[in-house]
Amino acid sequence: MKKEKTVELIKDICADIVGSAVFAIGVNIFTTPNEIAPGGVTGIATMLHSMTGIQVGTLTFLINIPLVLLGLIVLGKRFTISTFRTLLILSVITNILEYVLPQYTGNVLVASIFGGAAIGIGMGIIFLRGSTTGGTDILGRVLLRHFQHIPIGKILLAIDFVIVTAAGIYYGTLEAALFALVSVYVTERSMDSVLYGFNETRIAYVVSDKAVEVAARVMEETERGVTYLNGEGGYQRAKKLVIMCAMPSRQFAHFKRIVLEVDPLAFIMVAPASNVIGEGFKQTFDEN
Repeated sequence: MKKEKTVELIKDICADIVGSAVFAIGVNIFTTPNEIAPGGVTGIATMLHSMTGIQVGTLTFLINIPLVLLGLIVLGKRFTISTFRTLLILSVITNILEYVLPQYTGNVLVASIFGGAAIGIGMGIIFLRGSTTGGTDILGRVLLRHFQHIPIGKILLAIDFVIVTAAGIYYGTLEAALFALVSVYVTERSMDSVLYGFNETRIAYVVSDKAVEVAARVMEETERGVTYLNGEGGYQRAKKLVIMCAMPSRQFAHFKRIVLEVDPLAFIMVAPASNVIGEGFKQTFDEN
């Protein structure tokens, strides 16, 4: 069991390193040299870098410290430890590669698109292992506990909108805000593409002898509800609880990891879903 945990930790660290390197390409080559604030903590760090000259990786780490501490209080130790590890690797690699990578200072729209794509791909690689880069994701989860009627996607979008607006005010041009908005959009689409192509929502079914324990951790750590279905095995005719859970695609890697940590023998089925209506998703049916 200890060996398996060590192997998983090594995989996590490798994903953090690869994802951070791709993320750093987007930041150091495209967004920072062109003063594009790509949303989230990275966007704040980009503006502060322009003011102070301090490296974006260092600023990202410093800004995240109070957010990680908030996560420790509200979201728990397990989540905080993995986030801090990823954040440390991300910040160090971003700083190191700043001295190695070239800078693109051509067309700003091109920089917004390619910068956002690289940042999104890097974050997607990290999310595939169930970790997170912290930042506004932590703040969004905390706010969700107090505003449960608002989907977390809308909370994160509102936070990014504030940061994009601040970028436009700081740089003094509407174009700065628009290019930042382009980068944020491309980041989100690229990240989702890494995780699950272009399908934004997933529905998962889990068959497990520890269904109640699995459901409890899923609800606690992902802020997603679950539904129990009564199942019966076709071979032994044993009665089982089946967990059904709908979630944004970015959360599935974390969901899968929770399930397998509680029950390594769990049977997981996942499928794309569209027009999911209800709390945390769409509130009305979209015929298109």
